[in-house]
Amino acid sequence: MVRDDYEDIDTAVAQEPQGGDSPPLCAMISVDGVVTSVPLPDVGDVRLGRTASCDVVVQHKSVSRHHATLRITRGDPPLEITDAGSRNGTRLRGTTLAAGVATSLAIGEALQIGEVTVLIHHRALALDASSITLDTETATPDAIARMLEIECARSARSRSPFAYVRVQLDGKADARDAHDYLLAALRTSDAIGIDEPGVYQVLLLDTGAAQARIAAERITQLLGQHGITARMGIARYPHDGVTPEQLTAHAWEQLGRAPNAPPTAMDEVRGLVAQVATADMSVLITGETGVGKELCAEMIHRLSPRANKPFVKLNCSVFVESLIESELFGHERGAFTGAVASRAGLLETGDGGTVFLDEIGELPLPVQAKLLRVLEERVVRRVGSSTGKTLDIRFICATNRSLVDEIDHGRFRRDLYYRVNGVSIAIPPLRERTNEIGPLAKAFAARARAVPLVLGADAIGALERHAWPGNIRELRNTIERAVMVASGGAVRASHLHLERPSSRSIHATLPGIPALDHDGASLAATVAEVEKKRILDTLEQCGGNQTRAARQLGISRNTLLSRLDAYGLPRPRKS
Repeated sequence: MVRDDYEDIDTAVAQEPQGGDSPPLCAMISVDGVVTSVPLPDVGDVRLGRTASCDVVVQHKSVSRHHATLRITRGDPPLEITDAGSRNGTRLRGTTLAAGVATSLAIGEALQIGEVTVLIHHRALALDASSITLDTETATPDAIARMLEIECARSARSRSPFAYVRVQLDGKADARDAHDYLLAALRTSDAIGIDEPGVYQVLLLDTGAAQARIAAERITQLLGQHGITARMGIARYPHDGVTPEQLTAHAWEQLGRAPNAPPTAMDEVRGLVAQVATADMSVLITGETGVGKELCAEMIHRLSPRANKPFVKLNCSVFVESLIESELFGHERGAFTGAVASRAGLLETGDGGTVFLDEIGELPLPVQAKLLRVLEERVVRRVGSSTGKTLDIRFICATNRSLVDEIDHGRFRRDLYYRVNGVSIAIPPLRERTNEIGPLAKAFAARARAVPLVLGADAIGALERHAWPGNIRELRNTIERAVMVASGGAVRASHLHLERPSSRSIHATLPGIPALDHDGASLAATVAEVEKKRILDTLEQCGGNQTRAARQLGISRNTLLSRLDAYGLPRPRKS
């Protein structure tokens, strides 16, 4: 992999093109824990495969001769990946791609070709986590955030644990001396960045839970020898989270927790996750919509012996009965109209790994009967086939319904319930986890902005008082909207729109937008209309250039794209 230090990273971040052009890309390829980097062209089709005739050669038995094609453009989307009819498939976001169908791929997003993980990223940010030097006086929060994102993707494939630590010094410490002492306490393989004066972010790479505790004690001891006291919040991958937002929020929450505070409800959930992860039994995760059931399922998989095998997921609520059967079990050619080729289903794709069925309470009864047979026999039969294939799968299911009530109403099979409910994990709603609301909000705000953004005390108080019927998903949307409304300043309670405002107050919050008459309209519709108008107006002013529009709106480009997707707006091309 490319070996850069933080000085190189900061230079790359500072020199990123201010227009719509993107820095050069590279493919970071992880094969059996060894990572290499291959430069990519600015535009064009790139063939990935095992033979020397491919543009990116990946030597692994699970990779086909010509496995997939990556298309690089200067438009939107900038990347597309197409499976070339490979033997072991191409997976993105836990789903196996259909052969010959181009799928958009975000820069920095990991995909799997066969059993090999490939990450497409900017060359200047393609970090070898084991070789980063610590000349980091000017390391920016954005540099650490990007590295944390890369490390999460790398560890998902390599199973290498790491820890993210926030260190806050007391107000009397000399920043220069404290920085030197911190460097002396860390290994050369670790990484450190300055968040703000007296606050540091540290990545302890290839570090397990016990090693992370030892490292924290070492830092505390060395600082204490020089009369400096510090508080630390430690988040371990994958015990405390599998995404940058989860890890960042947990570290913030730990930083603010009293030394002898009793365990929280989520501490108990994490403890149960760690216990059930090593057992090969089915797990049923319950909780309201948006509480993080999918992330809980992924944590179980990452902590299990199956962590280096596929983690595939299916939302049972988004398919009609005829399609969900094919998605789960696969089909043979000619099994039904439109089945022009044989296709493996989700269960076959997950052989050896974990299958996550979200909203299992939505499964139609006939499909429930077939799934029960798979659970009992561990044999899957494709639609249109008379023979079966033996599979080794662990099932994790989730629901926001009471399956007991569904059974009483005849909508869910009792025998299937007992099969999927080997052990049950209930995730409490966000309104019962007030200690996490502030840290999660800060993590989402940091993700939405390329530079640090302050959440005012009044905003944190308003967030903690809100009921959050949409839980963490609602909180994320609220923070992304507030970051845009704040336009680069501190986020205040007035930016959150948690209570119904008048059109006059909205007009005052968003200068330059005419007041709208929204008598009888819901708050969500009012804010959405104003936000969509601001996004569209800014994109038009910037000629469709998303990078410039995001900068003008005071948000990151990723946040802009997520808002476009949320409102169903097409991604514009530069004029």
